[in-house]
Amino acid sequence: MIQDVALAPDGSSAVYSRRTIENGVYRRRLWRAGFDGGRAAPLTSGPASDKGARFSPDGDSLLFLSDRSGSVQPWILPLSGGEARQAAELKGDVQVAEWAPDGKRIALIAPSGVDRFIVGKRDDPTARRITDLTWRLDGTGVRDQFNSAWVVRPGVGKPKRVTSPAFEVTGVFWAPDAKRVGVLADPSGEAAVMEVPKAFTTGRGGGSLEPLAELRGSVIAAAWSPEGALAIVGVDEADTPEWANPYLFAAENGTPRRLGAELDLPVANTTYGDLIDPDSWVSFCWTGEEHLIALVSVGGCCLPYRFSVAGVAEPLLERDDVVCSTMAAAGGKVVVVATLGGRAGEVYSVEDDSLRPLTDNGSRWIERWRRDPERHQVKNPEGETIDTFLVSALGTHSKRPLVVQIHGGPHASHGPTPWLEMMALADAGIHVLYCNPRGSTGYGTDFARSLHGCWGDPDSADILAMVDWAVAEGLTDPDKIGILGLSYGGYMVNWLLGHFPGRFAAGVSENPVTDMVGEYGSSDVGTQTDATAVGCGILPENLDEFLVRSPYVTIIKSSAPLLLLQAESDLRCPPGQTDLVFAILKKHSAPVEMVRYPDEPHYMAGTGRPDRRVDRLERIVGWFTEHLA
Repeated sequence: MIQDVALAPDGSSAVYSRRTIENGVYRRRLWRAGFDGGRAAPLTSGPASDKGARFSPDGDSLLFLSDRSGSVQPWILPLSGGEARQAAELKGDVQVAEWAPDGKRIALIAPSGVDRFIVGKRDDPTARRITDLTWRLDGTGVRDQFNSAWVVRPGVGKPKRVTSPAFEVTGVFWAPDAKRVGVLADPSGEAAVMEVPKAFTTGRGGGSLEPLAELRGSVIAAAWSPEGALAIVGVDEADTPEWANPYLFAAENGTPRRLGAELDLPVANTTYGDLIDPDSWVSFCWTGEEHLIALVSVGGCCLPYRFSVAGVAEPLLERDDVVCSTMAAAGGKVVVVATLGGRAGEVYSVEDDSLRPLTDNGSRWIERWRRDPERHQVKNPEGETIDTFLVSALGTHSKRPLVVQIHGGPHASHGPTPWLEMMALADAGIHVLYCNPRGSTGYGTDFARSLHGCWGDPDSADILAMVDWAVAEGLTDPDKIGILGLSYGGYMVNWLLGHFPGRFAAGVSENPVTDMVGEYGSSDVGTQTDATAVGCGILPENLDEFLVRSPYVTIIKSSAPLLLLQAESDLRCPPGQTDLVFAILKKHSAPVEMVRYPDEPHYMAGTGRPDRRVDRLERIVGWFTEHLA
């Protein structure tokens, strides 16, 4: 899988990281591709993982992150030849590394070195004294230390922390004069309940934070142009609700002005899948003083758009089969990492409303099993058009068992890129159907917000309309339909089985939400759910509303065989959510099975240990093959 990309300042070549599986573990290595049509060549090798490449301002060397020293640290590779050298040594894994415009310093995001909760010894705590709701994070665990901004001169002195250890830094970016560093952070007392980052600046040697720009919601990314204009991407809605689109703003004298105001679309990639880089979301950059390039989600796709500081936005590419996960621009050129149809990601040059491939080593492995989804339009009960995708069984439209796959979020989207589970099911002779029901992103704010406060209701109608369409098209029999979903998709599996018993012959629910009360207290984002997703209010005052939206209340009405998959280290939808449904169904002698995966976080489907991902796929295919026969 190709996962990130950087472009040389003169636009002559692109460097990307390519993830592979070797001896049962993931490895990332850096590769370079030119624009002359030659084959890409590896830049790094060995038993390490390298990522996050950044060309130096003069283009002579490459800054990247690597775990080759035992933890993730910044390294510099001279492109004229020679070995990489470590640029700095910090305690803990470095998250981000960015060159200063003069090439003399590097800004980093890394653990602060100051513990928040530990009582006693760090390596053998007596206890943890918790005072914030933001004390844990899925994939991280307990947030014993905040991440801070650091600055270092490679090979000269030690890294210097330039922000307080009392708050989290989520982004870092340099001022054009290289004397100041921009940071994204929430230093307010309210961050103990919910973090809402804003943009600040501080000296490269530290000092007080000076505000640059803020929105009503979170600032997600920011960048200065070479002449000092500031642009930010963020959400301009209070509490950063999940249904709200991130937009691009020019921050003039601290006052954000939205660019591309006619676009009611996320300036972010909200389409996901296990062939798409899970670490990419917002990607934008300046291309001079008057224009920026940013990725925008539209109708299940994600495409590059050009924004002018005057406010106009226009697509650089108009296709309905492309999902771009990240991009870079320099030297008058634009490159993206993108999936096309059923193909895995490659690096492409964006040229004249078309994509020219620069690599071919990101997708060769999948060609044997490739299935390009078909896009269809299905009307829901309100007459709205719902984008629907079909991965046909064995490449035919003959009548077959069918599985409905539901995306998570719920404020995300499916796209023209299938998941590995879809291809595996299709190869097993089972059609896979998936759609973007109400609540999905990339179709306007109203469409996404229509699910606020009513999880399970409007999207149920859209999903069932898709099922009726498949039956009417002769793709399947009504008694041979299964349902599959992860996270909110798992929520919907349990919801639909309980609220529409008999409609589905079998289900697979992975890392679901089943109990909104339990989710409120045990999820890393549970206390934000009332404000951003379900609209149930707060506990204990609104207990009845939480129960109404909890699928465990009605799951016993279902007699369909249910496979429950659960990552044991999931903090987003913790194991107790699955345990509850398993206990209820097993106590009532219903057909249910639970499989738990040790040490895995929420998105195990895309990032889990390879053998566990294979086991998961085999169990999904085996379950539906058995119960839809």
